[in-house]
Amino acid sequence: MEITSLNEEGRHELQLLGRFDANWADRVGQAIEMAIQSGYHQVDLEFARVDYLSSAGIRVLLKYHKQLKAVGGALKVLQPTPGVLEVLQLSGIAGMLIGPSEPAGAPAAAAIAATPATIPPRQWEQDGLEFELHTLAPEAELSGLLHGQPDAFAEGTLSVSRGHHLRCEPDLVSVGLGAFGRTSEEGSGRYGETLVVAGAAVSMPTDGSSVPDYQVTEGKHVPEVQLLYGISARGDFSHLLRFEASRSPRGVVGLSTLVGSVLESVPAPSAAFVIVAEAAGLVGGTLLRSPDQTAGQSPLAFPEVRDWMSFTTERANERQVVLIVGFAEKSPQPESLPFLRRIGPGTPALGHFHAAVFPYRPLPKGRVDLAETVAPLLNTAAAETVMHLLADEREFEGVGETDFMRGACWFSPLRPLVNAPQS
Repeated sequence: MEITSLNEEGRHELQLLGRFDANWADRVGQAIEMAIQSGYHQVDLEFARVDYLSSAGIRVLLKYHKQLKAVGGALKVLQPTPGVLEVLQLSGIAGMLIGPSEPAGAPAAAAIAATPATIPPRQWEQDGLEFELHTLAPEAELSGLLHGQPDAFAEGTLSVSRGHHLRCEPDLVSVGLGAFGRTSEEGSGRYGETLVVAGAAVSMPTDGSSVPDYQVTEGKHVPEVQLLYGISARGDFSHLLRFEASRSPRGVVGLSTLVGSVLESVPAPSAAFVIVAEAAGLVGGTLLRSPDQTAGQSPLAFPEVRDWMSFTTERANERQVVLIVGFAEKSPQPESLPFLRRIGPGTPALGHFHAAVFPYRPLPKGRVDLAETVAPLLNTAAAETVMHLLADEREFEGVGETDFMRGACWFSPLRPLVNAPQS
């Protein structure tokens, strides 16, 4: 079989020649996958010269039809030969695959009818990066709290007796060293990188399992997390920023550039973030042992730090989807400074960002709902890891910062962070 690729204004066409059988099913699937990962959600397959379609080919068509439909895209079969058309009809899938392609980027009519009048998005390009800003609730802002004492972590004196209880309701976002449980003692020996968003929480246990755990709100069950230290905030997000880096010289946008762009636009010195994006490479660290087990020994002292933390020595998790929660300040206040770190060269601001990593799946385009974007990640696949994102700016050995190819960033101004009362 021969496969020819054509691109046209947001649409990708694959022209096939030969037999679409088990021998070629994987190759066609790879070609469709490459188109999706390049940002195309409208994929056409021209079958004018395909003289045979097997069950293996049908499975490929169904797989990517469902995948693209889930993000508002479409997989279409164009000009099928009579024999192939008969197979599609007998299989009961002709109606969903054959038909005129919708204009690239056009939302479904039902979605348009269901969407209330909104402020039109603002679009611009900067250094080859494409941005699209959607206003969600222009007056919204979040109120944040600082939990625990980061200095106690560095000193090896964090104690479960000073844990902070969080009920993970839909308006809560949080990052920190946490564990699931109704009391801080329940998390003893398991505290690790944790993030909370949209009524869900993901945590990296430090009990040796190396498997991230998660909980989502189901009915009256609301996840409960204990934080040894971290940041939390409640409220609504004011804006959604869509970004695409395919036309930039490097083909990526750095976390620091994205955060810097947001901070320039918010009428406040700090902001809260939730990012769902396709990763070009992550840089960060993950705890290996629970910080409540230090017995007064600093986990950051050398060489002991190698037993306590794992750092990326090269860019990791390329072509995977990441869910990131974080906070950043242009000029950190004394109270929040111990909680924040350098983000990267794209901004002088400091921040605290945690990322949960999932297998690749295409992301919907345009204006999307936060909860409806987060839920499929947790409902269809388990997180592979959770890490604290860090910039590695060492002169010779540094591997840089976290980079993305495209994604969605919800953000909102953040009121000055204050210390949470001891629970």
